[in-house]
Amino acid sequence: MKRRYLIALVIALSSNAFALSNKEKKALFFGADNRVFIEAPYAAPFAAIGQLETAAASTCTATLVAPDLAITAAHCFLMDAKKLDAGRWFKAGFHKGEYQARYQVLSQTFHPRFKKGLVYKGDDVYIQDSAAAYDIAWLKLKLIDGKAPAPLALFSGNKTELKAGIAHSKSLITQAGFAEDHDTELTAHKDCKLTRLRTNNTIYHRCDTLAGDSGSPIWINTASGPQIIAVQSSAPDWFNRKKADNVGVTVLQLPPKP
Repeated sequence: MKRRYLIALVIALSSNAFALSNKEKKALFFGADNRVFIEAPYAAPFAAIGQLETAAASTCTATLVAPDLAITAAHCFLMDAKKLDAGRWFKAGFHKGEYQARYQVLSQTFHPRFKKGLVYKGDDVYIQDSAAAYDIAWLKLKLIDGKAPAPLALFSGNKTELKAGIAHSKSLITQAGFAEDHDTELTAHKDCKLTRLRTNNTIYHRCDTLAGDSGSPIWINTASGPQIIAVQSSAPDWFNRKKADNVGVTVLQLPPKP
């Protein structure tokens, strides 16, 4: 029997953090909530992180990685089994309704195998193992207003080099996003633990994430600065926390640029 992981659902569906008990939150956060608020206006590298809004007004986290490109999770556009919920806006440096730069989303690009591996049950969406490695997407952007922040660098090496980079960082990573319990403010978990780089180019990690963090960047610090190695994808239900850590999809899995 294949193991399935519950997607970190956007907005307020069955994973609503406000409906969780203290016991459930403690399980989701590996015992304690270690997130910190990032002070606005965000400085680099946090200024490149923003809120993605879809046509149906669902939200995820995305990150500017080039003047006209961002990355996020593919499932952000597929919460409805019947149709694609296309990206509408990306707001870099988003904080309490304001932003540093606003971009129109022109298109989203992800691997077609991802959609085929989703299972819809009521308000829940599950990623089958066959699709787990493809939950990552490009956003093609057009700057509309505001001052563009400096993009956050993508890791550009191969898997052997990624393993070396993770080892050099002592498997410590940083994740930052717009979690649903503080969805207008950027929170980050610094120096959380990457527990495994899997053969399918996904990672297990113990950063504190909730719905809304979907698509958020996960990076390592290098001699040349921070480099994104993955985006947040999915997590087990709180009662299955002992069976699995959170899942991120590495940038090795990005499809060709749009």
